[in-house]
Amino acid sequence: MAFYRYLDNDGDGVTYRTLPGTHPKKGAYFVRGSGRNKYGGYTEDSSEYQEIVDRLRRKFDTAAELVPEPVIRTTRKPAKWAIVSIGSCDGAVTEAIDRLADKGINVNYCRVRAFPFSEKVTRFLDEHERVFVVEQNRDAQLKALLTLETDYPKQRMHSILSYGGLPMDCRCIVDAIEQTLAKGEAA
Repeated sequence: MAFYRYLDNDGDGVTYRTLPGTHPKKGAYFVRGSGRNKYGGYTEDSSEYQEIVDRLRRKFDTAAELVPEPVIRTTRKPAKWAIVSIGSCDGAVTEAIDRLADKGINVNYCRVRAFPFSEKVTRFLDEHERVFVVEQNRDAQLKALLTLETDYPKQRMHSILSYGGLPMDCRCIVDAIEQTLAKGEAA
């Protein structure tokens, strides 16, 4: 039986993988996606290349339906502002939300757990006037991904970055949100 590395048998965009050493003479092989057709053969045919790229789009869309859902925490009182972050910042974000609530500042929270983003992440963003993206990355990669992969306006996202090599502390989050409030924007 022939094995075709890039053939999408069930239409979900995810092709099958070989198991190393399953063929007694050929063993396993992997080839890169670009420049190959769905059978793994080399091609310079534009339509065959486009077929591979379109399958990769379907694969990405399928993955967005299968990845772990975000963890969403909403306040009891209405909140126009929100924080979006990832797991390594969770403790600092949770503490910051509690400290802000003690000061009468209500923010909702979405802890993203996977990429590509599920539809819940997009809906969460759309429900808020301003989103603070909290991350421990100099280049604000989470914010960049949110900007590229959702329709949420970049101007309404504000980065809170802490990348000094130590675990994130809630103070930088509280300070950034309070400074935004001091500029006259209402939470």
